[in-house]
Amino acid sequence: MPTAGNTEATPLRILYAVGPGDVVGQYRDLLANKPPEFQIGMSFSIQFMDWCDAVGAVAHLVSWHSRPDSIRVGPHRMENLPKPALYYGSGVKHHIGAMLYGLTIVKLALRERPDVLIVDSGTTHWIVLALLKLVRIPVIAVIHNTLWPMGFPPKRKLDRILRSVDGFYFRHFAAATVAVSPECERQVRQVAGTPHGPVYQCRAQYRHGFLDRVAPPPAHQEKPFRTLFLGRIEENKGVFLILAVAERLEKEMPGQFAWRIVGSGSASDALVRQVEERGLGHVVKVEGRIPGEPKALETFGWAHAMIVPTTADFCEALPMVAAESILAGRPVVVSTVVPAWEVLDGAAIKAETDSVESFVEAFRRLALDPSCYDECRRATQSVQAQFYDASNGLGNVIGRAVLRLNSDDGDKS
Repeated sequence: MPTAGNTEATPLRILYAVGPGDVVGQYRDLLANKPPEFQIGMSFSIQFMDWCDAVGAVAHLVSWHSRPDSIRVGPHRMENLPKPALYYGSGVKHHIGAMLYGLTIVKLALRERPDVLIVDSGTTHWIVLALLKLVRIPVIAVIHNTLWPMGFPPKRKLDRILRSVDGFYFRHFAAATVAVSPECERQVRQVAGTPHGPVYQCRAQYRHGFLDRVAPPPAHQEKPFRTLFLGRIEENKGVFLILAVAERLEKEMPGQFAWRIVGSGSASDALVRQVEERGLGHVVKVEGRIPGEPKALETFGWAHAMIVPTTADFCEALPMVAAESILAGRPVVVSTVVPAWEVLDGAAIKAETDSVESFVEAFRRLALDPSCYDECRRATQSVQAQFYDASNGLGNVIGRAVLRLNSDDGDKS
């Protein structure tokens, strides 16, 4: 394998199958000096490309965004390569579509012969990539979602079979695995026994001078107690549970709680209708996506606390909004299916997944017990550093995995 960072040697060539984001549009805007679409956290793809530029590696990033497109950025290539229509079907059709797309990535790898292929979870079924073992192209798996919702292991026969096949892949083929949370790593080890390659963990990254400028929370005694949901407006993100919690607390303690649900998604219209039908418009406000930094600072600054009520139907790994809550100095209440509580310590309060009563009790504690709230607030300070440490970022962690493969290959030659 070529040596990274040595300008006299052939540079490392990396093929990276990323998620559904529009990587072509992102880099076209960068080349045109257009302001990028507002993101609170640092882009994973840009973190990775920064590492490539630092070591002199050449990358081909392939996204499954629905608009086919490609662009050259210096020595690198960005490409949107949509998944087949079958992938968006149900049942067997979905799995066939996932495997067909995986074969497309395998075909690309066979044509380009990269020194390493990196693949994000959700791209395909992992076992499809085992074919590349035959031509000695190592594959690094990046796990952005758990293999199953935390605390809810697969029960259906097909799901158990798929996880068993995943285990076979990680046990015999994955050259390395990068996981975004302890639970992701645990599940890989649970299905694999002993993974074939090393397992690393990374953390989402944020820039200094943004969330650390959010105003301190309102005084605890200031009423109503304000809670913010920020993210995709989808049923499996728990947005309808928020309405049930808000309704219960408003009946018990009228005027003592206020809620903002900020974001967009397929459930947005249904959520607005339910707010109106339940008569919650005076305590629950539904808003669209945050357009920029000033609005983000205002939105975070409004809240006493934040909520991440993901349901048992979603394979949550470590939602960035939970990290954003603690970086803004706010406690966060999360469902037990959200592994963020493991790395946020006392800054996160766990509530039982899908349990209205458990979430109601958590917010009663935060709103009525000043010592509980203050303790959670203080805890936010002790867990922030991991999200500002670039060595923990996806790009640098993948880079360590790539360089270790490079070193191991050199040792064998």
